[in-house]
Amino acid sequence: MAPDMVMPMTARPAAPETASDSALIRLEAAGRTYRSAGVPVDALKPTTLSIEAGEFVAVTGPSGSGKSTLLHILGCLDRPSFGRYMLDGHDVSTLDDRALARIRNRTIGFVFQRFNLLRDERAIRNVELPLLYGGLPRRERRRRAAEALERVGLAQRLAHYPGQLSGGEQQRVALARALVKHPKLLLADEPTGNLDSVAGHRVLDLVDAESASGTTVILITHDPEVASHARRRLEIKDGVVTDSA
Repeated sequence: MAPDMVMPMTARPAAPETASDSALIRLEAAGRTYRSAGVPVDALKPTTLSIEAGEFVAVTGPSGSGKSTLLHILGCLDRPSFGRYMLDGHDVSTLDDRALARIRNRTIGFVFQRFNLLRDERAIRNVELPLLYGGLPRRERRRRAAEALERVGLAQRLAHYPGQLSGGEQQRVALARALVKHPKLLLADEPTGNLDSVAGHRVLDLVDAESASGTTVILITHDPEVASHARRRLEIKDGVVTDSA
């Protein structure tokens, strides 16, 4: 697969941006501090940036740089210690756990490197699980899950358990699970890290297609070839985000 054209990297701090009605994500001097043995550690230093609806953004950086911290904040799995996080027009910085769960279920799809599939559930059941929280009737859940699996090329694997699928097929089940809710935001954490090159390219083809359909995609990776699929790159080092756009 030919990678998308990417402009040369020019490291500069992510600068304050003017609020935009089309911004799905906006961080306003947001960061995260943890305590380790009583000592504060800035996992993510004050960051101000916006990501427009429909953008495809790659986040790169060495291990321990703050990529996972940023992903957890953007995915409403954690809260910033300071600053503000606006997602789809909502200030999620101060929401309680129940409200954050609603935001995650309504707006965000997650794809993880290790798939996170339920081993004792068939592929179609794994995919339909996120729809349970929406209160959809069983027949509608099953229909949408089957459509999502067909979309990722697994229409013949609905009744297979994860252990009966290859690594690439398991990751496509995980992608179908993320897409079954038609999320506005897709967060992918090293989605090709455990796959061979052929399976990895197939997953990236699907992510590319989802981005082309208008979904905002944020992909964390250490692989420059994977990052080249994005139209914009953010780099993180020592908790500092720089924008190559």
